[in-house]
Amino acid sequence: MFSITLQPSTLQHVEQFSAWSPAEDAVSYETVRFNITTKENRFVGSGPAVDQAWREISYDVGDQWLSKTDLARLGMPETSVKVDHPQTGEEGYRVGMEVFHQLHCLNLLRRVTYKEYYEPLGGEFAGGRKELQEHTDHCIEVLRLNLLCNADIGVFTLYMVPGDPLAWPELNSKHVCRNFDGVRQWALDNSVGNMEAGDLVNS
Repeated sequence: MFSITLQPSTLQHVEQFSAWSPAEDAVSYETVRFNITTKENRFVGSGPAVDQAWREISYDVGDQWLSKTDLARLGMPETSVKVDHPQTGEEGYRVGMEVFHQLHCLNLLRRVTYKEYYEPLGGEFAGGRKELQEHTDHCIEVLRLNLLCNADIGVFTLYMVPGDPLAWPELNSKHVCRNFDGVRQWALDNSVGNMEAGDLVNS
């Protein structure tokens, strides 16, 4: 007598452990070793090249289309914003993917840390200190909730530096990640554009 243990497919895993999404077929997993460095990192700093790098992984993707029959699976109201499918013309709903909202929030925090560069350009700084603080607080809460929700259980080792009594984290540990490029490509393939035509600072 023998038994066979069948491993669930990626789709079955996503369906079992994730909130429903029309992008679930686009998910694949890969093992990644984080290389946490700020040297020659195109996402670090300020300026047009850094802004373009952030646009490519967030704002440029736009929003996506969802069919009317799938709206109930989200548990969202039928009064949500409607949009026609860009290829078929079928009426559905405009949706945004959480990962791009989270990246938008992280990008806002980056720009706030380079206030001397971005403030003269306007954008979210144009509304004044109170409005910027409210937007920043919103984004911190978005990221806090998502960090708790995804609770990365990876571990890292520590090392000692001569003359320093404190241990330092070795931040190049392995992680199993959803392949971002596949999710981004699905989002681009199903994009209905952005809600507003904004410049770089407004993204």
